[in-house]
Amino acid sequence: MTVEILYPELGNLFGDTGNVRFLKACLPEAEFVETALTDTPAFASRAVDLIYMGPMSESAQIKVIAALTPYKQRLQELTEQDLPMLFIGNACEVLCNGIETPNGFVEALGILPYTAKQEMIKRYNGLTMGTFEGMTVLGFRSQFTFGYGDNSQHGFLTVVRGAGLNPQAEKEGFRVHNLIATYLLGPVLVVNPAFTHWLLGVMGCDRPLPFEEDLQKAYEIRLKEFEDPKVKF
Repeated sequence: MTVEILYPELGNLFGDTGNVRFLKACLPEAEFVETALTDTPAFASRAVDLIYMGPMSESAQIKVIAALTPYKQRLQELTEQDLPMLFIGNACEVLCNGIETPNGFVEALGILPYTAKQEMIKRYNGLTMGTFEGMTVLGFRSQFTFGYGDNSQHGFLTVVRGAGLNPQAEKEGFRVHNLIATYLLGPVLVVNPAFTHWLLGVMGCDRPLPFEEDLQKAYEIRLKEFEDPKVKF
């Protein structure tokens, strides 16, 4: 079992390195490959069981897009082959058609059919609650961008409360085969034990989670808070 963490020196904002630490606790026997920006990705030449990338600064996005562009076709092939991938926060924008910035248009990998529009003087902070595969997924968002494009057939979450891909969209993020690209922060895997079970399941290794009883209790408390109509989204 091999898990590749792409560019952890850049994709480490908002506490989402907690996702990696949690995966290591869930999969103590697995090999974790931490690919630096100057490295050739492991997925380019050998089998991996999960690709993960966390949120980063806007300047880092440009570097990551450049680093991954030579491997765009390989990423598309692996997506079609149902390889699990999890792109968290603005890491998902690396996969979009491009990012409209105040300084011009940055072409991205074009794997997902949407464009991100950046407004650096208008940060969006909010909660999102949505459904996925019969479960309710919870998360926090903090971003300078929204995505614009059609994710109606390939959305990750059907939004119950909060914003979707943009404030008018009914769905958040993208799910294409086993590729999950979402603006949710969290860390998502710690906050959502049922979703972690789903991810481990598509990796072929579902098993009890570390501290599962406590995680589930924390999830249920948070779910009640998210369901409270007094809570602002």
